[in-house]
Amino acid sequence: MRARSAPSVDRRAAVAGLALSILVAVLGLFLGFPAIGAWIGALGGGYVGGRMAGRDGLFHGAIVGALEVVALAIVTTAASTAVANVVADTVATIVSDALLLALAALGGWLATRS
Repeated sequence: MRARSAPSVDRRAAVAGLALSILVAVLGLFLGFPAIGAWIGALGGGYVGGRMAGRDGLFHGAIVGALEVVALAIVTTAASTAVANVVADTVATIVSDALLLALAALGGWLATRS
């Protein structure tokens, strides 16, 4: 059995998807729906990343999702104060990040399915 190499990343598609996901997340924040904005941003950003790449949509969507998780982690860490329940906050962060990754990958997959 021949080993398959990882697909190459289309950086332009990943950055465009990330830009859209952040824009939608910020818009959701201003409208008072930060979680929903982040979820829709992840789905839309993953879709744009997969569509622009034109190949390996699931992979490019997941890349966009991972970049969004990092970006949102930087923003929320910079803006956070002391947390009352560290365990609950950690679990909520892990679940939220997994959901963002799954939604972005789904968006990318939807963009390139036949």
